[in-house]
Amino acid sequence: MSDIITFKLTNGEVFGIYRQTLERYPNSFLAKLITNEINSSFHSRDTDNAFMIDEDPMIFSAILTFYRCGILTIVHDDLRQAIIDKYMLPQIYSAPSPTKNLSCNDEPKYVHISFEHASSVSAQTKPHPLQIPALRGCSFTLTHTNSYRSKDPIEIANYLACNGYAMEQMDVNTRAILMKRIN
Repeated sequence: MSDIITFKLTNGEVFGIYRQTLERYPNSFLAKLITNEINSSFHSRDTDNAFMIDEDPMIFSAILTFYRCGILTIVHDDLRQAIIDKYMLPQIYSAPSPTKNLSCNDEPKYVHISFEHASSVSAQTKPHPLQIPALRGCSFTLTHTNSYRSKDPIEIANYLACNGYAMEQMDVNTRAILMKRIN
C-alpha cells in the first residue's frame, strides 16, 4: 500500500497526497521536503506528524493538482510564476491568463472545477469562466466572485461533458473535478 503524506496548512486545513505522486517531480520543493523528512531542521511537523505549510488553501490545492495531473490551475501570470518558483515546479502546463481573449480554437485544454471555498455551495472554474467558450451561454448564474451560485461542481462538469469535455479526474471527497477538452 502507498504511503500518504499529510500537510497541514497554518489555517488548520489538512491535505493528503500519495508519496509516489510527489516523487514524480523529485526536484520540486515538496518532494525534497519528504526526502529530507528525518532532518527536522528542513521542516516542521505538528503533533499528528503532518508537515506544516504556510500557504493559501486554494493555492496549495492547485499545487497538489499539479503533482497529480501536471497542470497548474493558477490563472494570474505573476502568481503562477511565483508559485512555480517557490515550489520548484517544472513548467508543463499552466492555465492561460484571464486578460487574454480566447477564441473557440484557444479553448482551454483543461478546466478545474471545485467549490468556491470549503463551506461554499457555489462552484468555481479555473481558468475563469469567461475564458471557457463551452460555458458561454449556459444558464448558470455567475456571482460577483465569478463562481456559479448554488451549483455543485458536478453540475458544471455535466454541462461541460455535453459541450466537448471529458472527465479526467475527480476527488470524491471534495467533489473537485478536472475536465479535459476532447479534440
